Amino acid sequence: MTLLVTLVGVPRIGHAVDCSERFPVGSFALTRAEAAVVAATLPGYSPSYVLKKAVEMKSPGTGDPCEFVYGFDVFELTDKAQPGALVAGCRGDFDGDGVRDYVVLLRRRTDGVKLAYAFLARDGTFEVIELGLYGEPPAWSGPYCSPKPQSGIFEGPDFEGTGERVRVRVVGDLITMGWSTYYWRPDLSGSTRYNRGDDTVEPTDYVAEHALHATRSGPP
Repeated sequence: MTLLVTLVGVPRIGHAVDCSERFPVGSFALTRAEAAVVAATLPGYSPSYVLKKAVEMKSPGTGDPCEFVYGFDVFELTDKAQPGALVAGCRGDFDGDGVRDYVVLLRRRTDGVKLAYAFLARDGTFEVIELGLYGEPPAWSGPYCSPKPQSGIFEGPDFEGTGERVRVRVVGDLITMGWSTYYWRPDLSGSTRYNRGDDTVEPTDYVAEHALHATRSGPP
């Protein structure tokens, strides 16, 4: 009698794996149709586009071949709506009300400055909240969306190596852009932007019924 054993889900040695599949549309980018629904609410802005590239890595036989593949390896920013281009942004339920929200990276037509905006669903329309300047990094750095942790507690990286991490109770999904992760604070009427790097609190230029806050996190 011959016993056959099949290993499922384990890449074969030397077998190429497309790591870009771990960066799905929705969490790391939006279709143009999705973005058009919300971007049209802000006149004078155009979506910022991204091109998604295949990143093939050969499996060493042990370990994860995609362990050191990041979002900036997969996505490339572009200002042109090229064939197959997606929109920089993502979707999730940021305030925990069970309705889909969006965040989109937009380019101001007057000067080309990129700004990220959150669009929170409100009775058939959207509450628009500016998250801030994107700047001009050499590579893609979001925004991307992560599901609310099962524990309800978001833990930031330990940048200083002290063993202490930022721990924040959250009510919805998370938005990460650059070194900041944004979360919804339903207990506050104002809005502030927390920068864990130097322990400062900086006021922003918008006031909402509730507040989106940011804490320092790591690269995508």
